[in-house]
Amino acid sequence: ALGVCEPEEWLPEIVRSRSGLMGLSDALRAIHAPRDWKQLRMAQKRLKFDELCMLQLRGLATREELACMKAPIFDVDEKVLQLFVSDLPYTLTDDQKKAAWVMLLDMKKGHPMNRLLQGDVGSGKTVVAAMCMYHVAVAGSMSLLMAPTEILARQHYETLCGLFDGSDAVIGLYTRSLRRVNGDDQELTKKQFANVLAGGALKIVVGTHALLYDPLGIEN
Repeated sequence: ALGVCEPEEWLPEIVRSRSGLMGLSDALRAIHAPRDWKQLRMAQKRLKFDELCMLQLRGLATREELACMKAPIFDVDEKVLQLFVSDLPYTLTDDQKKAAWVMLLDMKKGHPMNRLLQGDVGSGKTVVAAMCMYHVAVAGSMSLLMAPTEILARQHYETLCGLFDGSDAVIGLYTRSLRRVNGDDQELTKKQFANVLAGGALKIVVGTHALLYDPLGIEN
């Protein structure tokens, strides 16, 4: 007869006791063949706890890794920030100002920034990101904004072209079927777009996952 391999318990007893969690082996058995509803709920609680705990631990590990990595330092120029904000066609909310300031301070630390900017549709997340990208552009570097769909990438591109109208920042759009620069409707080939990119003029590039998987300047 084949022996049964018991899963190794990884949570310390003190954690299970404080949280009222059953053992891992018991939870795995109970989730498939519970004696009653109470045992099923206990098994679900334990397995959900494990999943959430692993996500938290993975997040902590990622933050530790990022803290050891180096990134370019972008100093905050308050005059540049005030100029950008004063040219906006609307007034920023206090939440937008606070979110942008925290992100700009992160960019001074010399480590990769890892933040989630959360807000409802139309709450002004794009302009907060634009303030950070503007500082990067002024410093002579380039930012990428990646969207999940081509429609959304085009919308962000058009929004940024409006926000940066009159500035020296050149903005590009790059997807598998769309390649444009600075609001121009002219469609570029991959090679033409790559030439613009190589020239150093582009400071912001908006696109889809093609930015990651569709190398620029290769063929076409």
